Amino acid sequence: MASIRTDRPPTREQLLVLADRAERGQLTAAETARLRAGISAVFASQRIVGDRTRLASRARREAADRIAAVTRLTAAARRRGIRSIPVRDLEMAIGAAVRLSGATGAREGRRVAQSA
Repeated sequence: MASIRTDRPPTREQLLVLADRAERGQLTAAETARLRAGISAVFASQRIVGDRTRLASRARREAADRIAAVTRLTAAARRRGIRSIPVRDLEMAIGAAVRLSGATGAREGRRVAQSA
């Protein structure tokens, strides 16, 4: 390796070269440090991707809960012959669905939305 840059994580190719060198013999201290930095960078990026995936899944669940709450509220209004729903009632149903979706589940959220 000509020059080892420590200002950014190593590339995939650099890590593969270091792994090949490690198979053939010992690495220098700088190469070992570079390999460790690369492994740490890969782990950190996987954690970031996992965190983003969990946040996106949570946002999708909350959006689905909101839509379901509005659907239940409008269905109940139709059954009762109500032609319009006050915005306050919609906000309460949506807020209850979001608050309860994470902690107690959709069944409890349905119960609150139906009572609104």
